[in-house]
Amino acid sequence: MVCRRHPNSLENSSFVCSFTIPRSTHTTLFSLLSFRLSPLTMSKPLSYQSTRCVLQYFDSTERFLLTSHCPAIKQFEKSIPLRLKSLEFKKDSITWNDLRFCLNETVSVQIGVKRARRGEVRARKPEEISRTCSYSVTITKKDTRMMSGQRTIARCTKRIKISENKALEKLACILLGERNTVYVKRVEVEDEYPADIEWPANFKVAVDTLVAEHHNFEYILPIVSDSSTLKYLDSQFSKVETFDNDLVKRVGALSITNINESCYPKLATLRNNTVDIVNSSLPKEVIISIVKNWKEEGRDVGTFFYTKYEEDEEDEEDILDTLHNLLEGRNGTKSSNEGVDRLDVSMSTSSTIVVQKDHSRSFTLEAVRK
Repeated sequence: MVCRRHPNSLENSSFVCSFTIPRSTHTTLFSLLSFRLSPLTMSKPLSYQSTRCVLQYFDSTERFLLTSHCPAIKQFEKSIPLRLKSLEFKKDSITWNDLRFCLNETVSVQIGVKRARRGEVRARKPEEISRTCSYSVTITKKDTRMMSGQRTIARCTKRIKISENKALEKLACILLGERNTVYVKRVEVEDEYPADIEWPANFKVAVDTLVAEHHNFEYILPIVSDSSTLKYLDSQFSKVETFDNDLVKRVGALSITNINESCYPKLATLRNNTVDIVNSSLPKEVIISIVKNWKEEGRDVGTFFYTKYEEDEEDEEDILDTLHNLLEGRNGTKSSNEGVDRLDVSMSTSSTIVVQKDHSRSFTLEAVRK
């Protein structure tokens, strides 16, 4: 889902642009955009192209504060890539690095005496007639010197009367909409972030680590740039075709917190370096198909797969025995040690699949050298 409202429209800009930022901060920030050629020369301002280059690697907090005070920079600031260490989406806020943009709710309640209908007897006592919620924004920065750990650096002076989800949607559009690619080391979408909120228009993030364990990856996918390295991905999967996405295929470590049963056949084809199935227990036949695929198509040494397996009370044969018999004993060696059962399956002339399970129903596959 993508939000098509332009983030720089007057309707949106009135939401968060009325900040009160100390003049000392303002002066310090502008001084950072000047440099001296030598102690004997005059200070020269940066050219347009140099300003763009400097802003790209500017501290994100100082960049935001500077842009808030400089209309000339605001005109092109979003066309300059933004580089962040972290970007977090929460129920009532968006945080990049140590800068938090938090929604403040104000509830206005109208109290009065409702007019009685004809023939109705009603006690004339005050009661709630209507309730209206409005939202503003407070910007805080992490500061260990403060008891709260946060220092307020700006407040919005205007409130808008809309729902909480719409307010959060507008905030995301203002901060991230229509931006050139945002480069982030870690993006996290927390569990209470509403999944029905539309993402800002043309917002793309190139990310190394993406944590969205309470959301379907299909919801997150529209904002993930194809240029992402995605060393680690933690999310849920509900559609089979998602596993055919190039981003998913090249993830280094894939953690699946929840998976739709229709996607089970795709698990056997995964070639990620590490796959971790967290909150789902796989049926015996699914695990057998995974082992068979590893045996037939091979995996790089170091590849690791973890899951839990379902116990079928009607099936008395142990899953490792089933695998051992399936391989007719020729390519598998079974052993047990301290509550951990192990089956070594030859995968090639130089590598072996180590299959292990324990009494907690944990099941692992690992490709190792012989």
